[in-house]
Amino acid sequence: MKKSNVPSEIKLLSLVLVSFIIMFSCCVYHNYYTYNNMKVVMKENVAVEYGSANYNLSKLIQKVDGKIVSVKRDINTNVVGSQEAIVEIKKDNVIKTVPVVISVVDTVAPIISLKEEKVTITKGDDYDLSNNIDFIRDDVDGDISYLEDVHENSTNYYHIDSNREEISNVGEHEIKVTAKDKAGNTSSMTYILEVVAPVVVVPETPAYQPQYYVNAAPNVNGNDLVSIAYSLIGSPYISGSNGPYGFDCSGFVQYVYSRIGISISRSSSTQYREGVPVSYQDAQPGDILSWGYVDGVPTHSALYVGNGQMVHATNPRQGVIASDVAAWTRGSGSHVIAVRRIN
Repeated sequence: MKKSNVPSEIKLLSLVLVSFIIMFSCCVYHNYYTYNNMKVVMKENVAVEYGSANYNLSKLIQKVDGKIVSVKRDINTNVVGSQEAIVEIKKDNVIKTVPVVISVVDTVAPIISLKEEKVTITKGDDYDLSNNIDFIRDDVDGDISYLEDVHENSTNYYHIDSNREEISNVGEHEIKVTAKDKAGNTSSMTYILEVVAPVVVVPETPAYQPQYYVNAAPNVNGNDLVSIAYSLIGSPYISGSNGPYGFDCSGFVQYVYSRIGISISRSSSTQYREGVPVSYQDAQPGDILSWGYVDGVPTHSALYVGNGQMVHATNPRQGVIASDVAAWTRGSGSHVIAVRRIN
């Protein structure tokens, strides 16, 4: 009987086992080395614009050691700031998840929408320059509010650049609207404000010229009329209304007199002829001031309250206010054409 060569078989098996261990070790080392060296290198200053839909991640990558097979976690482009995305890369059957940092930025300036390219007003009108703004909005910050005093570090505001004294003059004036969002992005638009002189209406017939009564009786109801007038300051201006919840100019004067039991006419043109005429130098509290651009053509009625002051219903924006007669003359372009005393 022939004996088997046992030592040779053991030697062969040992050689096979060693070979397997070496191969396995090499494979493990290869995978370990490959895994640790797999990386994604992003481009410098990587950024995505706010609100970008379906942005291309590959365009943000400078180099990848392997192949990107999926994005495990994406960024939210509707949130400004640095965010971490997680991508899955593969090389030689080795798979690794790698975090990458991407910034979502806001580089778009606010949108300014104006109603008109040119606005025309009459000299003396109290016009709000913001009335020509349709809207000012930013995609990130939403609606933007007005700011009167702008400083170097101010953000998230809009401002109207104008010289109030200059634009009150007849002519065309450029009005600049500037908006700045929280990120510092700035936009601006301009429109033209045209200020025209008031239209002078020349009456076809000779105007009524009141004769002043130098020795007219004093206004015995002056204190009561002034007290009522002051109590109505702040009431709204309503065209065609004579109270009690709103007034136009002549309706206000009529209502004040009605409160003390005196009935007068309704319009500025007829109040111009009420009672007796006195000079402005002799005006007393409670007298009616008739205003106009041309003597004999009344356009506005007010109640004199003394000390160069009057109370009157002005316009829808201001309502009933107290004004300085001299200042109103300068600002409106009109003047007192008659003073009427009613007892």
